[in-house]
Amino acid sequence: MSLYSVTIPCFAQMLRSLSSLLSKGETGARERGYDSQILLEARLAPDMHNLARQVQYACTQAQEAVLRLTQQPLQSLAPPENLAAAKALIERTLAVLASVDRAQVDEGAERQIAIALPNGITFDMTGSEYAVNWVTPQFYFHLVTAYNILRHNGVPLGKADYVQHIFAYQRQ
Repeated sequence: MSLYSVTIPCFAQMLRSLSSLLSKGETGARERGYDSQILLEARLAPDMHNLARQVQYACTQAQEAVLRLTQQPLQSLAPPENLAAAKALIERTLAVLASVDRAQVDEGAERQIAIALPNGITFDMTGSEYAVNWVTPQFYFHLVTAYNILRHNGVPLGKADYVQHIFAYQRQ
């Protein structure tokens, strides 16, 4: 499988699911009579980031995959201030994913990538190692955490909401 195939389409389908999860959260808040802003501020534990940050970080990972693998400068994303802004951030990220050239991503497989963290630690890996061992796990961590925050706060979600794309493969 190509590097593009194991990253970009997967990120896109899961970001579409995330947008749908947020919509369900918004609907659930409205039906239960509370401000959906509460969901964006919710977190699973005091030392974890809130839902707004989870959306920001999932989008950051997807966009950085494109930027790092195609040797473009990284861009900083801000956490969304409300659910409409969260869904808009996801839409902008989907546009970035849709605009990327497949061949450019695949060419990044052997490229050396350095990930420098603010604490001074740096990780050096190839583009393939980055895709498999860094960006994909990071992306799914934030995506699943967003799902769990919503679920923990009473949004009626199930596995079918998380993996909506799988029904395209269902035998009729």
